[in-house]
Amino acid sequence: MKTQHLRQDDTCLNCGHQVPDRFCSHCGQENVDTKESFGHLVSHFFQDITHYDSKLLLSLKYLFFYPGKLTKEYISGKRMTFVNPIRLYVFTSFVFFLMIGLVNHADSPYEVGAKEKSNIKFGKIRKTADRMLDSIRQGKVAPEDTASLRVAAENLKLLAMDTIQNAAHTYDSIQQSLPPHLRDDWGDRKVTLRTLEMREKYGENMENALQDKIAHHYPKLMFLLLPFFALLLKWFFPRKSWVYGDHAIFSIHIHTLIFMLGIVAMLVNLFLHYDALYAWLMIPIYVYFLFSLRNAYGVSFGTALLKSLGILLGYVLGTAIVGLVFVLIIFAIT
Repeated sequence: MKTQHLRQDDTCLNCGHQVPDRFCSHCGQENVDTKESFGHLVSHFFQDITHYDSKLLLSLKYLFFYPGKLTKEYISGKRMTFVNPIRLYVFTSFVFFLMIGLVNHADSPYEVGAKEKSNIKFGKIRKTADRMLDSIRQGKVAPEDTASLRVAAENLKLLAMDTIQNAAHTYDSIQQSLPPHLRDDWGDRKVTLRTLEMREKYGENMENALQDKIAHHYPKLMFLLLPFFALLLKWFFPRKSWVYGDHAIFSIHIHTLIFMLGIVAMLVNLFLHYDALYAWLMIPIYVYFLFSLRNAYGVSFGTALLKSLGILLGYVLGTAIVGLVFVLIIFAIT
């Protein structure tokens, strides 16, 4: 390819620093004439594409066929040879979650279902609830008759749960009318109220709506788990030559591979329709992780096996805790 002529002025047009040679040592821009022909623009475009493709193909080759080597090479300083780990992770995770959305396309989970059925039943439910509440208020059910009151309280709660329209208000009024010792405790009351509010808002599609919200925010959860996984690696492999950022690179590469295998599995499952494929995928992922630890950290197979089990146990427990908090937050704001 014919190169452009150097500018006579050695001041960089991009950052204003002096350019001692063809490229600026401060920002890296080439100090050439800015007047480019269309042919040069096209050739430059293809040169950039093939250059990026070569980096991507080499990164994928190392990532898939040489467990742990991509991390080792990148940490050793070969940064220009491979695609930046974070850039590769962001792109792969974007494609992965986009694929999930396309594969699991369905009717909108936010359309309220069974509203007519609820309205028909609501009149009888409300009248029955009101009669039972009046009996408690008027003392027709003796306060000392705990068994009767408890049965009445449970029946009232079931009546509130059985409807959709005004269910939260019905349940709250029931709780306020009951003696303190028969009311649900604070935690149960908050969860029940929130559940009834969601049922009133989404109808029979409440579970689908909640799942859709969780799936929408799931990439954020995965991004939070990356540094946690790297922290586990640092605890189990406290090597002086590796800083936390090096463990983070290993974590990013492992998660990137998982997303890529997930994409392949979704494409294959479009033809096989065999959902158990995702469960079977865990076996090659674990084997890959085991060999990655062995190669990247330079430990024996036995050490890699023992530490991999410890890391996975910690990761599962941490994911369960973080995931529970995550779901509760989604549940509270949905």
